[in-house]
Amino acid sequence: MAEMRTNEGSAAVQEAAAPPQRGGKRAKSVFEKRKIRSYIFVACMLAYPVLQFVIMWAFVNFDSVLMTFQKYDRVEGWRFVGFDNYLNWFEKFKVDPAYSMMFVNSLLHSVVGMFIIFPLCLITSYFLCRKMPASGFFRVVFYLPSIIPLVVLALGFTNMIKVDGLLGKLYEGFGKEAPSLLVPPQVRWTVYAFTIWAGIGGNLLLLSGTVKRVPTEVLESARLDGVGTMGELFRIIVPMIWPTLVTMFIMSMMGIFSVVFQPLFLTDKLMDETMTIGLWIFNKATDNSGNVQAATLGIMATIVVAPIILLTRWGLDKLFKDIDY
Repeated sequence: MAEMRTNEGSAAVQEAAAPPQRGGKRAKSVFEKRKIRSYIFVACMLAYPVLQFVIMWAFVNFDSVLMTFQKYDRVEGWRFVGFDNYLNWFEKFKVDPAYSMMFVNSLLHSVVGMFIIFPLCLITSYFLCRKMPASGFFRVVFYLPSIIPLVVLALGFTNMIKVDGLLGKLYEGFGKEAPSLLVPPQVRWTVYAFTIWAGIGGNLLLLSGTVKRVPTEVLESARLDGVGTMGELFRIIVPMIWPTLVTMFIMSMMGIFSVVFQPLFLTDKLMDETMTIGLWIFNKATDNSGNVQAATLGIMATIVVAPIILLTRWGLDKLFKDIDY
């Protein structure tokens, strides 16, 4: 009898110590469902950017590269022609100076972005962040062109510099005849001036925010050590915001491709003096034969420019080390 009671007691203890099987299975099932839901949620969030990358970047670029080795004929359709499209472009650059001018114009827009717009934005943002008088007003004035649609901005700029516009009235006041700035050869420099005016705002806003992040303690210490205004800019601020400056400088180099609508909206016509690579591709990419030429030109320009940009990025990254602050 005593032995039976002992066995019953030990069985009761074991039964009490053992976890409830039904509750454990239910908890495990709930945990697995939550885990599956989290996987589904992550997959749904990643589906859009992945599909966008695959369709809008990988597929489009692969199709563009494949198109450069083909030719469209209305009778035969698409057919493989090897490197004929590339050889045709080399012949165009040799024979027709208009195509060479197009490449030079694009290159000059890149130079304007790197060595005029970029330094102007850096210096202007620095002085605006020093709390100069009316700095808020001038920040709005500089930033305003970047929030106005480009077509409206170009229309206002055109009406201002036309012979019968504001510039013409000023010349009339001095008894002189206003120059025609929207016809060759002056129109090229007019487009560059418009690009500078319209391109300062966005970069200025970004640089102003970056300069403001520099700790005031560092600047005050530099001033106590006798560092002047230019020394503070180029010896303190520039090294501390160098990664941002490198990124913006590289984006300025991309002006060789990104200047498309500025000359078109400003002149309302296509001119050899203002033609750029981006504008030519935009104008020609309306039919199958034009798509082939546009794709070929884009690939050729990328092959030339991409190594230069990568080498420039590598060299700029070596100048200053990243600073955490």
